[in-house]
Amino acid sequence: MPAIVLLGHSHHCPTCGPTTVDSGADSFTVNGRAIARLGDTLGCGATITSGSPSMTIGGHPVARVGDSTDHGGTLENGDASWLVD
Repeated sequence: MPAIVLLGHSHHCPTCGPTTVDSGADSFTVNGRAIARLGDTLGCGATITSGSPSMTIGGHPVARVGDSTDHGGTLENGDASWLVD
């Protein structure tokens, strides 16, 4: 199972270069950091375009390491203490 992605996790966008996760579910946090979901954004303006088929927050699938962005990137960093299908 892949790790969940949180606000501030680093990402390398193939279009823009290094960036971080810029938004998430403020009402659901891990270690004080918002959990990223499908539709949340990265600092470069990319949007997360895939997520967990089995876990949602506010109707939005939770983002995990390996999920994709609309700039053609793949989320690379997550919190290994929380693994989600």
